[in-house]
Amino acid sequence: MQWQQRVTFLCTLGLLALTVPCAAQATVGSRAPVISVTDLEGNAVQLPAAGRPALIEFWATWCEVCEQLFPRVVAAKKAFGSQVDFFGVNVTVNESKSRVKRWVAEHNPPYQTLYDDRGVGVRAYGAMVTSYVVIVDAKGVIRYTGSGGTQDLVAELAKVVPR
Repeated sequence: MQWQQRVTFLCTLGLLALTVPCAAQATVGSRAPVISVTDLEGNAVQLPAAGRPALIEFWATWCEVCEQLFPRVVAAKKAFGSQVDFFGVNVTVNESKSRVKRWVAEHNPPYQTLYDDRGVGVRAYGAMVTSYVVIVDAKGVIRYTGSGGTQDLVAELAKVVPR
């Protein structure tokens, strides 16, 4: 793991908060950073896409809280799948691309899986923990941030998706 990834991970865990400046967490009401992260085949993917709401989850295969949140992401995709872009940004800490590919093949997640091996997404959105979710409206404004396995993603998306 490169030193930048170690710093990002330690910041994510809050272990360097007093010695190294860490990225600030995304703020509700601010413009979402537009970033490019690679998918599992190495293709660049820009997120969020202009003009569409997006749900972005920062996750890892070993994250038990992400596992708890997974059915809620599935339910959100079922409710809003054609109206919202869903991205799962794997934080790549202690994860090989082949391990992530195996997990994706086994679990068929309801999002486009991205592999953030450079820590671009983690830094840009200040993802302090796995299971961290950011919801962006169609104008590119962050409307929700949260973490944990009991987030009500359907209710939060209902606030940004026109009915």
